[in-house]
Amino acid sequence: MAAEQKAIPVPDERTKPYWDAAKEHKFVLQRCTACGLWNATPRVICPRCHASDFEWAQPSGKGIIHSYAIVHQTTAAGFQDEVPYVIAHIIPIEEPTAFIDGNILIDEKDFDKLNIDIPVEVVFEDRGEVTVPQWKLA
Repeated sequence: MAAEQKAIPVPDERTKPYWDAAKEHKFVLQRCTACGLWNATPRVICPRCHASDFEWAQPSGKGIIHSYAIVHQTTAAGFQDEVPYVIAHIIPIEEPTAFIDGNILIDEKDFDKLNIDIPVEVVFEDRGEVTVPQWKLA
């Protein structure tokens, strides 16, 4: 199926900076200005120091696979023709507090290369009006 038929994220007030940066093929995450904690999910209050001041900063975009699953069947619109595909829980190398969930873009013939602690890096997929960060083996 065409990328336009996949689910399109709908930015809200809290996530708009993330999606605006992605549209420019830049990867940003929220960071607490008080303690430096990186957040993959935008917060109102820092879970570590309870401060409420954040900035959007550009991390390295490199990480390692912490865990992953190979999806063999799905009911998600736009993804039926892409099974099997890989979803992973990623630990950014330089920002280890920001666990990120995302797709690993990899051919099925290369699934045997997948393993825990394998390096990955961010790439971007344009889906009409929205660009979605994805991951590939580094």
